[in-house]
Amino acid sequence: MEGLGMPLARPSRLPAPARLALAAAALLLAACAPQGDLGRPAPNVLNDEIMPWAGGHAARLRDEPVSGYAFTDAEREMRQMGYGLMMPTHPLDRWNQFWAELRRTRIGDPVRYDPDPRGYCRTLEREAYRSSRARFIRMTDDMRADRQRIRPFCEKAREVLEADRVREGALGYIPTLTPVQVRSARDRIAENRTIIAWVRHGLRQHADAYRCALNTQIVATPEHDAVMAERELRGLEEDIREFDRLCAVLPARGSIGVEQAPPRYYPRSPPPEEVIISK
Repeated sequence: MEGLGMPLARPSRLPAPARLALAAAALLLAACAPQGDLGRPAPNVLNDEIMPWAGGHAARLRDEPVSGYAFTDAEREMRQMGYGLMMPTHPLDRWNQFWAELRRTRIGDPVRYDPDPRGYCRTLEREAYRSSRARFIRMTDDMRADRQRIRPFCEKAREVLEADRVREGALGYIPTLTPVQVRSARDRIAENRTIIAWVRHGLRQHADAYRCALNTQIVATPEHDAVMAERELRGLEEDIREFDRLCAVLPARGSIGVEQAPPRYYPRSPPPEEVIISK
């Protein structure tokens, strides 16, 4: 994914058996991917080289933008910082963690493998606690951790977006760039914008998951700690609105035809079956 040795024109479709073999190998890789601190992917050959390579090939087969350029420091840091906001919060929600890992690595279709935000609610409900207050305390801590990650991510995202504006401007003024270099730059801009869209989508899923858990537990085990959780959730929802302002992916000045990801590339959550009560 980070080399520029091969042309970046969309490859011809692989035969069906080859696509099935690639998909099976990719699913196995995602299931085996170890996690590091704060839920980030652990630094190793599998997470750093093998899965991005498999994800890049899978994304090309779906006609998604895949850049051949190496990541800048800011682009790499933005992805690391956004990981916890893209992934399901509860570490025991393994099924949804698996789907989210497929999306993060681009091994799986980002729409088809969109995690279900209700997984947190159901996992928290099944988990055994000695105290009935513990679930409210757990979701409050999880919301607080999300809120602490939002502003640093937005600051890094703005840095990346500003660099992309420089990149876009350079494309219009440097006549010696090859088609491969131009395509790589445009694909990287689309990739960066997609990461920000995924993080925003993940944040909204987190808020829906916390609301589902709060509504469930306030009926199952009403405790005064529910008030604390409700306040934290309102704060998170306000932070998400601030995210939209700070991390807005705006069209660059002077359009130069930057290729965007296909419309289905940006995931949409299915409407929850549970009726979510908002105060």
